[in-house]
Amino acid sequence: MFELEKQSVFFEKFSEEYSTILQNIEIIHENKLQLEFSYHHPKHFILNLNNLLRSLLFFVESSLKNSPQWLSAAVKEFKKDNSKDFQILKYLRNVSAHQKFILPEESIVTGLYRIRSDKKYILKLGFGDFNKPGKYSWDLSLKNTEDIFHDILVFDSLVFMDLEHSAFGECLGVTRRWFYKVKFKNEQFDVNEIVDVYKTSCTFSSQLLDKVVTAYGKLYNIDYDKKFYHESSEFNNINTLLELDLYPSLFSSWWKNKIYPLNVGVRFNINNCYRYDLQDKYHTETYKSLCTNEEEYKELLIKYSTMPTDDIFNSANAGEFCSFVELNHWFYKKAFKSSFGDTPLEPADIMRLQRYGKIFIEEFNKKKSCTVESTGSQFQLHLKELIKKI
Repeated sequence: MFELEKQSVFFEKFSEEYSTILQNIEIIHENKLQLEFSYHHPKHFILNLNNLLRSLLFFVESSLKNSPQWLSAAVKEFKKDNSKDFQILKYLRNVSAHQKFILPEESIVTGLYRIRSDKKYILKLGFGDFNKPGKYSWDLSLKNTEDIFHDILVFDSLVFMDLEHSAFGECLGVTRRWFYKVKFKNEQFDVNEIVDVYKTSCTFSSQLLDKVVTAYGKLYNIDYDKKFYHESSEFNNINTLLELDLYPSLFSSWWKNKIYPLNVGVRFNINNCYRYDLQDKYHTETYKSLCTNEEEYKELLIKYSTMPTDDIFNSANAGEFCSFVELNHWFYKKAFKSSFGDTPLEPADIMRLQRYGKIFIEEFNKKKSCTVESTGSQFQLHLKELIKKI
């Protein structure tokens, strides 16, 4: 199951009828996100850019053929309204698919930034041409931004900043843009210009997905209020890496406030580490709280076989319940202290408990009341069968 389908009833219904279309939507969206996460890592940015171009153009072209009428009509209209960008992206995709990787050139801007919000910055003083690629020495060109960060900010740091950064909300940073020279001529356009490949591909893809999802919603008179596309300021938490992104603890000390990195790529890496650490701690803590005997295991079966759904997922029980479902094989083995051949339950009983329980949890998280009731009933009925066996 793809992630969008698990996030809302809207996409669950979408998937029931058009699973392949929704999967293609998610692939484009995921490629776009990966492009943002890798923005300051040129090698990964290049790989993700080429992946996005291919998946995006495949979706557009396939949607215009042998697809539901609502989809082909929406894509056709969007393509017409954005015909120049489509032709540019098609050109880039063709180069990527048939000739060579799209290897963009870069523009680097450094200076003093004023943070207006967690996504919008203002460049107060700085150096560099924001609107076209530059020529950089080998020790700066196409290297990860954090690896060249201090090297290219030496002058800015000496001239613009006091050591303790006493002006709250102001710090140094580096902005990068990625450009590609596009040159082609066809019946519609004669293009010979330098294109911001990130902005062009991400704006086109996100707005296209919004168009498609909205068209699907109109079929059933369902409003979809979330958007794939979000307007970005000139300097933002994607294209700009700030000092506070790299050493937030020091800024917390300087500014007497808890500072958390703003850059999406940095936050993505931190969140991945956090999830990994959380999973590690979760398994350790669960292991410490396993049932110690058969009677305790049976008591948990009885407890959750009759408990109302709201009580199961309240703060007092949710943690225990989820661990009992997800790691029930641990609970069982700890309680019975012997092989399955010498216990009243079969491996299939435990596996079914975990499967029914996980489905129940997923439906509850989607707030889908009708299926929460049915999957909860299925799960609790299974628990009662296990109680009889024990």
